[in-house]
Amino acid sequence: MCAHTHNQTTEANVTRRILGAVEDLLFKSKISETASQFGIEAAFPRNPRKVLEALRESPPDLLVLDLNSARFEPLVLLQRVKSDEATQDVSTVGFLSHVQKDLAVAAREAGCDRVVARSAFTKDLQTGKWLEWLSPAPDRHRGR
Repeated sequence: MCAHTHNQTTEANVTRRILGAVEDLLFKSKISETASQFGIEAAFPRNPRKVLEALRESPPDLLVLDLNSARFEPLVLLQRVKSDEATQDVSTVGFLSHVQKDLAVAAREAGCDRVVARSAFTKDLQTGKWLEWLSPAPDRHRGR
């Protein structure tokens, strides 16, 4: 019973984090604003190498990917994230245009946990539904 109480306390003291591989300034702003309303940190590394570094240094509760980003090469990034033991359990959500069915399939095959149309992603941010996508506050956070 003591161990369970300790785990709850430890988890309660952990700041939840979102990492975004997103170029669009409007989406970065929406994600940051919504996250801060819930006490969640949001970071947006500038390139794929920095995303991977940030993931390995401290795995976030959610990795958000703009599946249309040329800079981040999201399908390659997903494969790297899901094939690395240190990052494979990070929850991922990718957003794209609702007409890009082939890209949606490719993202799922690369390991994306959730693929959402851009319009639905915006709505989910506003309603708070995206909070369901966060990884549970697991033991991996204790090692920070």
